[in-house]
Amino acid sequence: MSGAPHLHSPAVVKLGGSLITVDGPDGPGVNRDLLTARARELAACGRPLALVHGTGAYGKPPARRYGYLDGRLHRSRAEVVAEVARDLARLELEVVECLEAGGLKPLRLPAIQLFRAREGKASPLSLAPVAELLARGLTPVIGGNFVFDCDGFAVCSSDIIAVELALALEASSLVLATRARGVHREHGSSEAVHGQLSDSDDEALRKIDAAGQDVSGGMQAKISHGFRAARRGIATYVVDGRVAGNLSGALAGAPLQGTRLLAGGAGG
Repeated sequence: MSGAPHLHSPAVVKLGGSLITVDGPDGPGVNRDLLTARARELAACGRPLALVHGTGAYGKPPARRYGYLDGRLHRSRAEVVAEVARDLARLELEVVECLEAGGLKPLRLPAIQLFRAREGKASPLSLAPVAELLARGLTPVIGGNFVFDCDGFAVCSSDIIAVELALALEASSLVLATRARGVHREHGSSEAVHGQLSDSDDEALRKIDAAGQDVSGGMQAKISHGFRAARRGIATYVVDGRVAGNLSGALAGAPLQGTRLLAGGAGG
């Protein structure tokens, strides 16, 4: 799939938690200047889009502290869910404020009403409200958060949310914005990134950085989910969200830098 996406087709943009949050001496916060600048860039594109964001400094520390790096919490630990959700609500409010300051018309939708998990694996319940908001000229905003699981709660990662939205909306573009230049060829030893990466390039995929202490699964999970969208013909990119013009470039089919995810085999 090549060429510029249709301007009236919806796009999905995911802003990574490590991109938009900071961990300061007084606790987690939002990089408001960066987020407002990226919102201004997206607003100038004039594209209908759904926006997804990660939790970063708000989400990863409690996952380590309370021991749910596997992404699941039993119902007996509901007080942990309540505490973390309270802090995530503060993040979500600041995100919406920055998006509005940048010229978008954001309206937040709670993940717990849109997704459900079974044994830790999240899938959509109904994403119709997202399409309804887009049809009315608004920007749906969804952050990673807890959703119901069969025996309690599960973390629904923003990467999964973004890909499921792109599939449901038959989006022309999916842009995954991070603090990295793209998908690194040799993580930790070089800043070089793949210009394109195919799901059939086993040698390159073996070199992708492992998840480490990340409840969302890190870069490996991100590109694994991203390939699902690429197999459906959706132009899918992993780009550096710190670079001005990179998001708008990716939405136009030509990011300034980053990695295009491609389907190398038969997809569906």
